[in-house]
Amino acid sequence: MRATPRQATARLAEVDAALGRLAAGTYGRCEAGGEPIGEQRLAARPSARPCIPCATRR
Repeated sequence: MRATPRQATARLAEVDAALGRLAAGTYGRCEAGGEPIGEQRLAARPSARPCIPCATRR
């Protein structure tokens, strides 16, 4: 299945934001709680911003 232009643009924005966090030294840290994001979550979704516990609280 192909992504729509809107989906592709959103995904690109997620990747750009992850690269920005990498450059800032905050990649792999939960934006909500500051705790490290698990390796398995980052492997499954490299652009993840919250850790699993914070994501499920939303």
